[in-house]
Amino acid sequence: MVVLADLLATRSLDLRLLGGDPSVPVRWVATSELDDPTAFLEGGELLLTTGLRTPRAGWAGWTERLRAAGVSGVGFGTGLSHRAVPRTLVGAAAAQGLALVEVPVPTPFIAVSRRLADLLRRGENDAEAAAARTQRDLAVDAAGPDGVGAVLRRVARSAGGPAWLLDPGGAVRAATTAAPPPPEAVAGLHRVRDQGVRAAWRDVSPQRSLLLRATGSAGSGWLLVACAPATPRAVSGTVGTAAALLGLLTARAAVPAGLAEATLALLLEGRADLAARLAEAAGAPLPDPLVVVRWTGSPPGTPWHDDRHAVLAPGDVRDPPPGARWGVSTTLPAARAAEGVRPAGAAHTRTGPHRALARAGTGALAEVLDPGAVRPWSRQRLAPLAAVEDGAVLRASARAFLEHHGARQPTADALGVHRNTVRHRVARLEALLGISLDSAADRAELWLALTADEAG
Repeated sequence: MVVLADLLATRSLDLRLLGGDPSVPVRWVATSELDDPTAFLEGGELLLTTGLRTPRAGWAGWTERLRAAGVSGVGFGTGLSHRAVPRTLVGAAAAQGLALVEVPVPTPFIAVSRRLADLLRRGENDAEAAAARTQRDLAVDAAGPDGVGAVLRRVARSAGGPAWLLDPGGAVRAATTAAPPPPEAVAGLHRVRDQGVRAAWRDVSPQRSLLLRATGSAGSGWLLVACAPATPRAVSGTVGTAAALLGLLTARAAVPAGLAEATLALLLEGRADLAARLAEAAGAPLPDPLVVVRWTGSPPGTPWHDDRHAVLAPGDVRDPPPGARWGVSTTLPAARAAEGVRPAGAAHTRTGPHRALARAGTGALAEVLDPGAVRPWSRQRLAPLAAVEDGAVLRASARAFLEHHGARQPTADALGVHRNTVRHRVARLEALLGISLDSAADRAELWLALTADEAG
């Protein structure tokens, strides 16, 4: 949003505020010498004039009309028709609460228009960049332990108003406010709910806008957000991203607990084929490859858990929430998930008050080293991986490669990828980290860096 003060701060224009609020928003610049230009205005303009003729209604009537039309302010050009801004105009503008600016003769009106256009363009670029950051943050929020709540809070902050997650009928599932959703939004929901995944509804009033988006396939749920009346395009994009993420989160959480536990029991008993068929029927395929987690306190954010164990994709393992302790197995194909139960349990025994997560196969070397020295070193050593888009994939591949003693085919089997993909990822790791994974010393250094970083 551009305000009058932004134009006043442009020294090359040499504008001078004679009265009114400099924080008033300015949407565009208009130029007119008409007796009554309001038919050609939309509101929010800075109206530029040289006062070629005094309006028939006088300056008082002229400013009253401009105020009623929603004009933000008047820029009066001096040095042509008038050597100075007429005192009657200054008084009339003050009486209407209308901002009044003197535009000196060396400043062409087109320069004011161009400067405003530059400021508006810069504001749009900044808004789009902020929206891109918000959408990345939404993805991180969705992956956290309170995915639904975190996504709702993020989109509410972006929109500047409350947000509600509604079920297919309009009942509240989660919200950032204790207030119920506006009744007109629920009525709008019923009008558009047969449109399926593209269903959307908007209501605009002088006080606020309401945005309603379907969160997934027809009948799955709705995201409702209240925001300012003039909704920026970037906010609409953020609401769309949040709706898609909430659809994924609610679909994932919709697996019945009994079915999830039965599927996990079959998987960890070695009956992976039957477990996979049950998971497909539930609409939430099992991860493959995966890690087995022995947990206490709070389970990982996955539908596939019971009161002791869970399975996750290797890249989905994150820091446990406060009070939780997780022991994590090595990476395994889903067909061999049963082999991860004992290592995950053994890793869990190494957790404690100061260590919430332990991984199988990491040994105890990292634990006897000084954490204050080894962890900063490990993070610096692995920083090149954090700087690339596929860094998490490369880390998981490095861990699997080391766990399988540098053997590419077993690593490929564990990751569920082709042997050539492993070869390509190893080459990427070597290039980014400046090491050779054919070297036992370099493999040991990478193992220690990964272990220390994951332990921290």
